Amino acid sequence: MKPLDDSEPTEVGPYRLLAELGHGGMGRVLLGAAHDGRLAAVKQVHARFASDGDFRARFRREVAASRRVSGAYTAAVMDADADAALPWLASVFVTGPSLGAAVRETGPLPEAAVRRLALGLATALTEIHRVGLIHRDLKPENVLLAEDGVRVIDFGIARAVEHPGAAEPTQLTQTGWVIGSPPFMSPEQAESRELTPASDVFSLGAVLVLALTGASPFAGASTFQTLANVVQGVPDLSGVPAGLRGIVEECLAKDPAARPTPARLIGLLGPVPPAARVWPPAVHALVADQQARIGALLGEAPAAPAPAPAPTAVEPPRRPDVPATAGRSPDRPADRPPAQRTALATAHLPGRPPALPADGPAARPRTRRTVALVAAGLLVVAGTGVGGYLLLRKDPGADKYRTLPACQDVNLGLSSYERNPERDFSVAHADGPEIRCSWTTGKSSGAKAESAEVWWNLKTPTARLGEATDRQKTEHTAQSGGGTMNPDVGDEAYWAVPAQGEGDCVLHVRDSNLTLRVSVTLKAEGEPDTNCRPEAVTIARSALGVPVLSP
Repeated sequence: MKPLDDSEPTEVGPYRLLAELGHGGMGRVLLGAAHDGRLAAVKQVHARFASDGDFRARFRREVAASRRVSGAYTAAVMDADADAALPWLASVFVTGPSLGAAVRETGPLPEAAVRRLALGLATALTEIHRVGLIHRDLKPENVLLAEDGVRVIDFGIARAVEHPGAAEPTQLTQTGWVIGSPPFMSPEQAESRELTPASDVFSLGAVLVLALTGASPFAGASTFQTLANVVQGVPDLSGVPAGLRGIVEECLAKDPAARPTPARLIGLLGPVPPAARVWPPAVHALVADQQARIGALLGEAPAAPAPAPAPTAVEPPRRPDVPATAGRSPDRPADRPPAQRTALATAHLPGRPPALPADGPAARPRTRRTVALVAAGLLVVAGTGVGGYLLLRKDPGADKYRTLPACQDVNLGLSSYERNPERDFSVAHADGPEIRCSWTTGKSSGAKAESAEVWWNLKTPTARLGEATDRQKTEHTAQSGGGTMNPDVGDEAYWAVPAQGEGDCVLHVRDSNLTLRVSVTLKAEGEPDTNCRPEAVTIARSALGVPVLSP
């Protein structure tokens, strides 16, 4: 928990604000107190979304749908205001760490605890799906380990599959936006296809693997590689015990129709014995520690955390094609002071998944699908032209970019390309969103390339001059090991080995706090990859050669 600054508002709606619990790409979560003394997790969206009328309409519908969810394994919605200056939603505050925080702090959970976890998650999904919702973002940070069991949170980005009185399903997310976290997405979600409740079951399977092993079964050296693993790869289940492996394998079936329903999962998992303490002692110690800190905040008790048993941290297994550092944050919780580690365990709003530095992507079988132009470093819709980026400062030592384009506003200036919005993708990270926009050249086009996809990911500027650029440079350097350098575009660039699902050549570019990844697939079979490099450079230069608007 983080104390609020004196300059910050003390109330949101009827809730008195006590502290900040966490923040992420959509907003931040505050600890609030209702008039009757109940504690609430108050989620307040960022100001940049508040001016979007469509967002407010979606938010209003999402809140209405979320109010219909009840049950022992969810955190109920208490109140909300979509018309406030900054829209907010309050849900019942659940004392306990997220599953992600618990695994980072204490290590993977034993099989018996994960079986109990799986039953709770399946029961929660049964209730969520009963009212016509798909969660869409079931991940470790949205699973809380309370004293008496699991709670699923964050229905604010759910999608209603059936709305009373509506002739068709109600779309609660923007067209061309994929909401979710890549390591825990379903294949159909990663490919922007129509979702069914089976998508949540796939995510549940991935969450169980992390709970058992400490690692995602699809972890890759980059967001693109992780998504490729989700869509085409075989999950790494080497650390999953035999008693749960069959169930996990069914959940992770690529075909949605082959996955079990939550109700069937409950039957497969079978009954578990009653227990006064449902989690390992180290997890209960995290719960008690959080309770003590909240008590201290309210003036009820000293902030003396209960001593936790020595964690049984286990080095998680990793995919053979993933470097040892992939999936770990360079600033691991275990290396932080105890107070900071506990603060992480209290956050209700997920941030960006751990950074994925790597020594370079491993060579994998290639499929001839796409020209992917990946720009790892963008933020929100603004401006005009190819990217509509706005320069933040003209100082070359500063963070240059502050906004990103919307896919429909991007114009590469290449006459042979046409938009292919069905492949568009977007995910919000704590330090800046990431988007993918797609193009195709068509079979009759004279262009050598077959199609194009553009990924952007921005390191959002902070108060410290140049900090975002430094972080972007560190990640870019970590991923360039073994790559052939090409200094002809941006601040630095290199040619990488294409990952599975990419094209014939892949160009990574960093320009200040923005990075681009350009992957080109040629139409003709058997052509050398050097023939597509000029095309990749042209696309990268076009993506960076945008009008500069002074702030």
